[in-house]
Amino acid sequence: MRIGFIGDLHIDYNTHHDFLTALAQACDQLDLDTIVFCGDTLTGAEKALSFYGRMQDRTQTRVLQIPGNHELYCLPEKNKTSLCLDADEYMDLMLNDEATSLFKNPIVHGQWCIIGGPSWYDYSLHRNYRRMDAMAKHRFLRRNPEYKYLQNTDQNPFINEKITARSLMLMERQLRTIRERAHGKEYKICSAIHMLPLAEMYKSSHVWATTVAFMGSKYYAELYESYGVDLCICAHSHIRRTLMKNGTTYVNVSLGHNFKWKYKTDLLKELLDTIYVLDI
Repeated sequence: MRIGFIGDLHIDYNTHHDFLTALAQACDQLDLDTIVFCGDTLTGAEKALSFYGRMQDRTQTRVLQIPGNHELYCLPEKNKTSLCLDADEYMDLMLNDEATSLFKNPIVHGQWCIIGGPSWYDYSLHRNYRRMDAMAKHRFLRRNPEYKYLQNTDQNPFINEKITARSLMLMERQLRTIRERAHGKEYKICSAIHMLPLAEMYKSSHVWATTVAFMGSKYYAELYESYGVDLCICAHSHIRRTLMKNGTTYVNVSLGHNFKWKYKTDLLKELLDTIYVLDI
């Protein structure tokens, strides 16, 4: 079985490319049985799920997904009459989609279990955030607002930690289920998330020392170490990078914005250069 992973297509930004055609061609050329979209395909859960449905109509490759942060955004100012749900509801919409949700449809093949689920950020990748006093945290967050998030952080200042805690709970439940099944300790595990589990997967320059706080959570990597996860697929940062730490291989599969691509005028080549294939 050949499973491809890619994230951060940002189709509503990279509007001058035919993603449906190029992705169908990439799936065919790579001979993929399944392709997993690792979040930030489009802004808004409904748009993303609609795209996955159209994608499935164009290819024999099975289409699965996990949510990114952009699928949970709501921008009602462009259309005052449209219903705008909060991020929890959008997340549930993605996770509970029977046809495409990797969360609901984990892959078990041979000695491999491929799981996926939501992820968010809790500032823990920033090495000094936990030591800041209340005023310093306030200034820090004001410099780096998650301005598209529907829920007002002034009303619930710990909303991001709450979203992250829920995702960690769901992930641990998945991992524990695998390890507790018959011969569960023998399984190799691949976990797909959108956010970063390690600060080392981001830019090392001090210029980016504040933005790393919004990239993910270190507690994902701690779960991977505790449960012996072999492979983590992530995205979000738009920085393709691979490293190994404490027995887990981490692979970032971000496509990102067109101006950063290697093949700026050839989407198919860029997709083939980005998609990570797990052959099991």
